[in-house]
Amino acid sequence: MGIFDFIKDLGHDKKAEAAKDDQLEVSINQSLQKAGLDLSDFQLQLSKGTATISGTAGSLKDAELARLMVGNHRGVERVNDDGLKVVPKTPTPLINAQPSAANVQTPNQAGQTPALKEALPAKMVTVKKGDTLSKIAKEQLGNANRYTEIFEANKPMLNDPDEIFPGQVLRIPSKSTLAAH
Repeated sequence: MGIFDFIKDLGHDKKAEAAKDDQLEVSINQSLQKAGLDLSDFQLQLSKGTATISGTAGSLKDAELARLMVGNHRGVERVNDDGLKVVPKTPTPLINAQPSAANVQTPNQAGQTPALKEALPAKMVTVKKGDTLSKIAKEQLGNANRYTEIFEANKPMLNDPDEIFPGQVLRIPSKSTLAAH
């Protein structure tokens, strides 16, 4: 994925004294654990405002949310997620199962199966002063009433559609991901 910049002095400040890397690391790990993201072997290292994360995410959405949840903490200005890999969970195949026309996935017009559609990365948007999810939805998705799609795409990082703040980075689902649902 790469290195992503955030605003160091904005973001969730779960603890007023979270300025020290070790306290901030504990706060971030608690937030990620509480969120219930599908992460395994997750490692977080903080140094001078840069968070380096590694491990395995069960989906692209979980990887993106992990990056955002780390970066949206006060004291983090950059997230390097080069070590975070996405390995989707695959269902266990049925023994002696015969494929039927109903359960065989065929490429759609774009040449992608629905599973591949969900693997397209979301767009990232930084909240500006005066922004609401409705305003962002109108700008990014063409309809203010689609704010719930942005809210759902950012759960569990967001608990309330009205609790966004300037400098926060949100994921906007790709159009093909939205079409798949």
